[in-house]
Amino acid sequence: MSRFMFRVGAKATCCNLYDREAREMFTFRTSITFAVMAFIIALTALLIAIQVRALHWATQEAASAYMDATSTKAFGRLQAELTAITSFVNVLATSSSVADSNERTETGPAIPLFKAVLQELPQMDSIYAGFENGAWLQVRRIGELNDEQRGRLRATPGATTAINLVRPSPSGELPMRRIFEDQQGNEVGQLDLWKYGYDARKRPWYRETMKADQSLVSSPYLAFSIGAPVITVSAPLRGKVPGILAADLKLDTFSDFVQAQRPGEHGIVLIFDSAGSLIAHPNFAQFVVDAMTHPSQPQLPNIKEINSGVVAAVLQRSNGRDHYDGSIRDDQGRDYLFRVAKFTLGKQYNANILLLAAQEDFAQDVRRLQFTGLILAIVAGAAFIPVIWIFGSGMSRSLKTITAQAVKLQKLAAPDPSPVTSRIKEIHELGGAMELAQRAIWSFAHFVPKEIVQRIIDKSISTELGGVREEITVVFTDVRDFTTIAESADPDILMHQTSRYFSALTEAFLAEGGTVDKFIGDAVMVFWNAPNPQPDHVERACRAALAGRLASEKLNAQFEAEGLKPFFTRFGIHVGEAVVGNLGSTERMNYTALGNTVNLAARLEGLNKQFGTAILVSEGVYLRVQHCFQFRPLESVIAKGMTKGTRVFELVGVAT
Repeated sequence: MSRFMFRVGAKATCCNLYDREAREMFTFRTSITFAVMAFIIALTALLIAIQVRALHWATQEAASAYMDATSTKAFGRLQAELTAITSFVNVLATSSSVADSNERTETGPAIPLFKAVLQELPQMDSIYAGFENGAWLQVRRIGELNDEQRGRLRATPGATTAINLVRPSPSGELPMRRIFEDQQGNEVGQLDLWKYGYDARKRPWYRETMKADQSLVSSPYLAFSIGAPVITVSAPLRGKVPGILAADLKLDTFSDFVQAQRPGEHGIVLIFDSAGSLIAHPNFAQFVVDAMTHPSQPQLPNIKEINSGVVAAVLQRSNGRDHYDGSIRDDQGRDYLFRVAKFTLGKQYNANILLLAAQEDFAQDVRRLQFTGLILAIVAGAAFIPVIWIFGSGMSRSLKTITAQAVKLQKLAAPDPSPVTSRIKEIHELGGAMELAQRAIWSFAHFVPKEIVQRIIDKSISTELGGVREEITVVFTDVRDFTTIAESADPDILMHQTSRYFSALTEAFLAEGGTVDKFIGDAVMVFWNAPNPQPDHVERACRAALAGRLASEKLNAQFEAEGLKPFFTRFGIHVGEAVVGNLGSTERMNYTALGNTVNLAARLEGLNKQFGTAILVSEGVYLRVQHCFQFRPLESVIAKGMTKGTRVFELVGVAT
């Protein structure tokens, strides 16, 4: 009873493990749906990634092209203006109206000349000449100045031109007269500044140009008289008197022009010369106000003074290189593309431009396209789910049927009447192959014991030649006077009768787990404890022999009723060691048992004739199961082919 409960419990445990493993595994329908959906999602993600990357590249190209355009426009204009001013300055420096005399008057020929140049070059703020004796002549356009700047000059209303004239006195003083004229050249006001104290000879533009003896372009600075940032272009006079001729280019409008060309809404443009002086900046106007109103900031800031923010970070990265590109992120998380480049504006004047382009300005639709692509991917994936599910269901049914056939194949069950068919070539071929395998294994199990076939399938029995020593219980059977019966019987009838006889015996042996080794004419060889271990193999063999005798007696009653001669069966049983394994050749082999144990079982079967018994067992069998069965002791005999005597016992029945 306890052994039965153990088997039931073990079986239940195995079933539970199998069920749990089955629950943990995905079905084919679910798996293929997940696989296809994963493929669709991966493909969609890849396409979106490619799209985003392409848009990113396009954004960079657009930003780079915009920065190129900004650089070209900004430096093109600055270079054009400086080139034009430099050309006029160099020409005027050789004019006799300017360079042949240092005696300046309100009606001197240089004034109309300066007016004509200002009229020709609207970007020029003023043009002036300083002489070695301290004389100074300046003609300035003031019509475009704001009220504050005109107030600094104390300009007369309606005046569009201011003429500043410094004539040194015999005592060395430098009084200045400022004459205001209207659009038509009429004098509309005059202002005498007796102690103005402006000495052109002490100004940087005068000293540096005189020292270099060639035309120069200054760094940006604040013109104090009007409070505007300017660049001065100067050249030495080439005439009878020594001096310097110079012209100013206002930068306030130029900086506004540069910022109007900035790359994108959040773009930034800075232009600075080789000394770091700012030429253009987004806050240029505020810098001018600070320089004019704050005593602590009397001049425009240098680029080196900008030590925070994204501009400072870019300058630090560029490390003074003539050309540098890259990307950077500011404190607000905005991504920028940047470029630092150097340009030559003259023989001795270089400038640098720093451009920052916010990527979001050139890719405003990227997020919208990403979101749209994601929605389309989800919709497409959802539309595919029913199709995939239906397709997977059809394939799943076929595979389930094939799986069921595989399970039946393991159990050596009869094959299905028709193979699995499918429109999918591989599944169709698999169904046909499974049907063929079922028939082959099922047929094979009729020629070889099922236990051996199953052990071969699960690889617990090797297909190599050879065996191992194991203890087994062997039963041999034989039909009394079979040769005499065969001589007088019809062969076809005898074949049919013998098959019925073997079927009855085999059923009894298999019921006790015996391995039917072979049929030898009218004899049968059966053994226990191989290939499957059976602790009670001796008991099983004895029960099988008694069951076989009973089955034979019942069958004989049928034979006699049919007019056939009965088959009286004799049994021999012995237990001992034998070599169990594969015997034969590499091309054809038989799983069987060899050894003295097998021979003695066969001899015991033959001794039944001598003692007039049906079932004889050896002393080894008797000692093992005497508590389970009834035995009748017989004399000790020396079996045919044996050298030692052995006691034999007749198996009578089950112990009561």
